[in-house]
Amino acid sequence: MEWQDRDKIDELLELTRENNKILRSMHRRFVWGQIMTVLYWMIILGVAGWAYVYLQPYLQQYLNVYQNVLSALAGLEEKSQALPDLGKILQGKR
Repeated sequence: MEWQDRDKIDELLELTRENNKILRSMHRRFVWGQIMTVLYWMIILGVAGWAYVYLQPYLQQYLNVYQNVLSALAGLEEKSQALPDLGKILQGKR
């Protein structure tokens, strides 16, 4: 083999090793990126689940109060319709 061929083979071997090093680095970053993505979503869903469990009794209490207020207002509306029309009464007395 000539020296030129030997140099080309050595250069090709060096480039192959460098390429392999870069590919391994890319693969390692990809794996860590996937792990971080999974952890990110686990934290997001965990916080949402915790907030639901922790805040649900308070939200249920406020919902019950809101429904009671709505039913009281509906009762007032029904009672107000049972009253005579004050406008007509006042106009009749003038």
